[in-house]
Formats: sequence, C-alpha cells, structure tokens
Amino acid sequence: MGIKMIGIGKCLPERIITNDELAEYIDTTDEWIVERTGIHQRHVATTESSLDLAAAAAEEALEGIDKETIDLVIVATITPDHVTPSMAAEVKMKVGLPNAVAFDINAACSGFVYGLWIAESLMKGSAAEGSATNGMKRALVIGTERLSRVTNWIDRGTCILFGDGAGVAVLENDPGAKGILSTYIKNYDDVKDVIHCRANYVSPPFHEDDETPVPLYLNGRAVFKFAVNAMEEVTVGALEKIGKTLDDVDWFVPHQANGRIIHAAAHKMGQPLDKFQISIAKSANVSSATVPMALYDLQRSGKLKKGDIVACMGFGGGLCAAGAIIEW
Repeated sequence: MGIKMIGIGKCLPERIITNDELAEYIDTTDEWIVERTGIHQRHVATTESSLDLAAAAAEEALEGIDKETIDLVIVATITPDHVTPSMAAEVKMKVGLPNAVAFDINAACSGFVYGLWIAESLMKGSAAEGSATNGMKRALVIGTERLSRVTNWIDRGTCILFGDGAGVAVLENDPGAKGILSTYIKNYDDVKDVIHCRANYVSPPFHEDDETPVPLYLNGRAVFKFAVNAMEEVTVGALEKIGKTLDDVDWFVPHQANGRIIHAAAHKMGQPLDKFQISIAKSANVSSATVPMALYDLQRSGKLKKGDIVACMGFGGGLCAAGAIIEW
C-alpha cells in the first residue's frame, strides 16, 4: 500500500523585500547577505494572513481533485493566525473540505516532514482497520508561515534570513503505488537554547509576569553545526530502512534555512550539489513551508521524473529533524 503525492501547491505574498531594501533599515549590503546566506530577496505578507497563503496554495494543489474526497488536513506552522481555532480548521472551512478531520502541529522547520509522517501513519492505519467510515483516502499536508511577524527586524544576523509563504501537498492512499517509502524522525534536547521564540500572552492579575514579546532568536553557529549533522542523520536513517544509500537518491529537497548549510550538508554526504533543490535565493527561510515550496519548484522545473527517488529533509527548533524518502 502506498501513500503518493497527487498534487502540490505554493503561495508567496505579493510584497518582495530585496536585500537592498533591507539595507535601508539595517547596517548590511546585498553582497554581505548573499555571501553568508545565498538569499537575494524574501516575500513579506502585508495584506495576506497565514490562512490566505495556506488556502491559496491548497486551492492550487487541489486543482482537478474532488474536495469531498479530502479526509484529513494537517497544518504545520509556528505562526498561526490564532491560538484557536487551528489553522487546519480554518483551511478546511475556507477551502471547503466538508469531510476532513483537521488539526495543527508545531515541529518548527521540520513541520512539513513531520506532517507527512503523521498523515502516512493515519492513512495506512485507517485502511488497515478495514472500516469504510474511518478509512482516509486523501489528505492535505500544509506548511504555512508569516515569520515576518516574529522576526527581530533590527538584528541583521537574523532578519536577513526569513520570509513568508505556504506550500501544500495532496496525498492519496493508492495500494498500487509506492509513494512515501520511509520516514525517520528525531528530536534532540536544545540544552543551549539555540532557537527560541516567546509566545505573546496576556499577563494575569494574580502575579507579576513579564509578558513582553520576544522575537525569534537563533544562535547561527550552533544551528549550522546541528543542521548539517541532522540532515545527514535523518536522511541516512530513512534510507537504511529501505535498504538504500545516499547514492540512490535522485533529488534532495532540504529545508531552506541557509545556502551555506545546504552546501555543507551536500559536502558531508558526499553528494553533488546539483542533486539538491535550492530555492532560498528568492524566498528565504519560511520555516515549515520551505520543503513543500522547494518540492513545488523542483516539480515545476521539469527535472523531476516518475520513478525518481526524492529525499525531503527538515531540521529546526526543538531541536528536531525529519527525513522522508519518496518514490515519485
């Protein structure tokens, strides 16, 4: 039994912020940013909500697919529009998915791959029960973010990295397909607190509490070391489950955190850089949305062929990492 991708969508906000425009607000240059990150521009939502981005990407992914056949919606995000209702519930209503079960997950930049893992498990588990009422035929897995709302725009070490956007994949339970071949999920304790972003809650009247919003923080050097090692670990771990090696992979689709991280990971894994989908130049780091957005770019490039082996890798706050091997 296979869980395959039958649709994919992507949405970016209209507003583009170039490196030169950023240089008007902080002490930086286009050359400095490109050399350290590979990023030339990012999209920032000025009128669009996270729901707007997710719904638009979902509509594209669902083109030609009966919406009543969608049984599950999983949204990965660290920047939901509301604490409740969930982003998934809002997508279900806005897109019009009457039969879907919907919920959110937070696995930071690994979120989309975690979503694939969860959706595959639920879809296969439901089918194994043999229940017509519980069986899940199709699912949406979505990564959507508005990181511009949690970015420290006066810190040139971090604000240059982030952007907004959404990516969506439609999964189908097809016994005759291979699709997702394996997944490998791992969490690591962030003992040095290298990635964090404080929630913004109302302070209760019963005790003194500093509820001053604290923007997204990361320790670049520590994240770099973690990311390179974690990408290799989860990819190799997923491949070993199915008796394959890194050389068997046709395309690597990593989380687009930093161009240098992708280059270093390719070198560590002994794989040519031209096997890696790199989309960071025009859309920057969009956390949980980067993997589906990069996968969308790879498909639209015409390079991805039926039967190709694709490795998707995410890594991020928590610390967490995830890999998924897919036969296209």
